Amino acid sequence: MLKVAVIGAGLMGHGIAEVFSLKGNEIFLYDSYPNALKKGLDSILWSLNKLKEKGKIQDVNEIFSRIKPVQDLNLISEADLVIEAVPENFDIKSNVFREISKIVREDAIIATNTSSLPVSELAKSVKNPSRFLGLHFFNPPVLMKLVEVTKGDETSIDVFNRGVEIVKEIDKIPIPVRKDVLGFVVNRILFRIFTSACRLLKEYSVEEIDSLAKYVLEFPMGVFELLDYTGIDTNYLISNEVRKRGFDFTCDKLSELYQKGLYGTKVGKGFYDWSKGRPEIKRTERMPKPEDLLRDAVKEAYWLVNNGVSTEDEVNVATKLGLGWKKGIFDYAKEFSVKV
Repeated sequence: MLKVAVIGAGLMGHGIAEVFSLKGNEIFLYDSYPNALKKGLDSILWSLNKLKEKGKIQDVNEIFSRIKPVQDLNLISEADLVIEAVPENFDIKSNVFREISKIVREDAIIATNTSSLPVSELAKSVKNPSRFLGLHFFNPPVLMKLVEVTKGDETSIDVFNRGVEIVKEIDKIPIPVRKDVLGFVVNRILFRIFTSACRLLKEYSVEEIDSLAKYVLEFPMGVFELLDYTGIDTNYLISNEVRKRGFDFTCDKLSELYQKGLYGTKVGKGFYDWSKGRPEIKRTERMPKPEDLLRDAVKEAYWLVNNGVSTEDEVNVATKLGLGWKKGIFDYAKEFSVKV
């Protein structure tokens, strides 16, 4: 049994806390905002009751009692593992790691749940960065099986291997990311899908491109539907961060919507009108060729393999589980004869 401190009780934080509590671990759930902490705990309790209704767990109170809400960081001093799950802001995360480093034991593993920021850059705020790594859970953590385990430049091989084992112990599937690259595996490939879709807007409509994604490739959501759902603002800000670090993420339409304040589902309009609920995306007769949407993503997948980031099997599993695709990226490449 591990003593696990989760920093941040928001959507990802409380989900990660629940995952570890379900496997018998003792959890310290920290948030500096009382309302956020209460909301996080309420969400965990709701989720546990749903799992009981489905017959997946027996005793809600026993599992819930393993989670101790804390508002004083000093109370996490005995944690074996600390997972940061605060907003995707480099300065906020760095400040958190500086504070944590003063409090926890020298042998405690410290992890970030970042989905986009470089692990090696964040590690500079950690005392003894050899014990620091990335543990990127996917939303919602309780349901999503995948966790990307990222080795920073200074992460020790023992800590990296231990991270992989911890993910297995909580009944998740680890994808080892052996080099700290922007977007890791899943989001790096997804970025290429986004940029390819944006480029195709010169010849096709939003609906024609999403028709291909939903009805031919059988993605769970259209590409632009997904951008709306995850937030135009979020994706625009991430695109700026990765571009600063040398990854080309260009989408003029994304920038245009951001400047207009059309952030997607949260405001009711983005690429689609969400004011009356989820848009109905019908199958169109005209649509791009599958290879035109997939080609850059397939190239990126091969780049990851050829550069020793992850294996072909791992990349295939990661894209299937992390993105909810019917097939992995290399399966699509074979099916549609994507030439790279």
